[in-house]
Amino acid sequence: MTESAESADPAERAMILSQDGWGRIIALIAAADGDISGAEDALSTALERAVTAWRAQGPPANPEGWLYRVALNARRDVWRSAAARTSTALDEETIDRIDGGTDPADHAPDALPDRRLELLAACAHPDIDPPARPLLMLSAVMGMTAKQIAAAMALPAATVSARLTRAKKRIAGLGVAFGSPDRLDLESRLPDVHETIYGAFAIEWAQAAAQPREGMIGEALYLSRLVAELCPGDGESHGLAALIHLSAARFPARRSGDGRFVPLSDQDPDRWDGTLTEAGERHLVEVHRCGHVGRFGLEAAIQLLHMAGIRTGSTDWPMLLRLHDDLALVAPSLGGSVSRAAILAEVEGPEAGLTALDALDADSLRLSAFQPAWVLRAHLLARLGRTDEAATARRRALDLTTDPAERDYLSVGLT
Repeated sequence: MTESAESADPAERAMILSQDGWGRIIALIAAADGDISGAEDALSTALERAVTAWRAQGPPANPEGWLYRVALNARRDVWRSAAARTSTALDEETIDRIDGGTDPADHAPDALPDRRLELLAACAHPDIDPPARPLLMLSAVMGMTAKQIAAAMALPAATVSARLTRAKKRIAGLGVAFGSPDRLDLESRLPDVHETIYGAFAIEWAQAAAQPREGMIGEALYLSRLVAELCPGDGESHGLAALIHLSAARFPARRSGDGRFVPLSDQDPDRWDGTLTEAGERHLVEVHRCGHVGRFGLEAAIQLLHMAGIRTGSTDWPMLLRLHDDLALVAPSLGGSVSRAAILAEVEGPEAGLTALDALDADSLRLSAFQPAWVLRAHLLARLGRTDEAATARRRALDLTTDPAERDYLSVGLT
């Protein structure tokens, strides 16, 4: 449990706990009938009751177990209603089997069965529209709101809400009851699962001003390890785990003691989390053992090479450029192209980097709103002595920057 959850008002504490344990509770309740919306409604009911009960009586010893028990009881009331009896095939034995007849409120939160991977696999069902799959997984498993998802994916909130509604209805209509996913089914759905786990991590990383919400970072780390354990021969599963662990390891160094933003090149490697770094390195070794290096494996290798350069004071820029070239072939992206331009500038000079940036074959509107491209442009123009153009690019980057600490960093020297 996070320190913030311990010290919060009971109502706020209930919100924090429900966010951190959202996917685990939803997966458990939806396991019987695949009705994600119904499970979410049940958890919302439990949350409302927690606000009243916890303020009056104080929070229970096991708040997550309490929320699960109340949510499950609320869902059982629906299943047992006359309306449900005419529309579902659930019987008393099925209902009672959901938690094995035990009371999770009597146990530690970690003792609750974890069926999130099964929920991820269900959300990646081939009969769910592909564009809706990551949205559904981010919402149902990671507990993100439609507004958060829309902001991260540059989609209208109404579009995200509509897609989520259709996808949840589709799963309920399919009658997808969760069970341990068949190995072939899981492997065929891994790309969607990978994208969602990393997407949740990336959204939290980008939105965390000073410290990420421990629950979300922890969920992404846990799920990446779980997928790698269940698919030990899949290089991309290990690549995902490597990338998330290496990225999370650097988070403590992103801010100075007084909260100032610290770019990767200026970070103190002694502040990186050694345990997470070692875990990332182990997963990267597994990537090479599997013999298949995909997008996540390449990004993890790039991350590790940058970290090694900071530790030693000597970065292997040509090798980084080769890795970026490989990444462009495997998984081309705007972010990858901008990063390659930055590496090219280190190998061949700022003019070459700026030329590569200008030559990007990307949607002009998307590129004009991509903050890292403007940060790089400002940096390269400054290196070329084109100070007025650099200042203009930096102002554009500032307009696109939402993190106050990063805004302060970029605004230094501007008048």
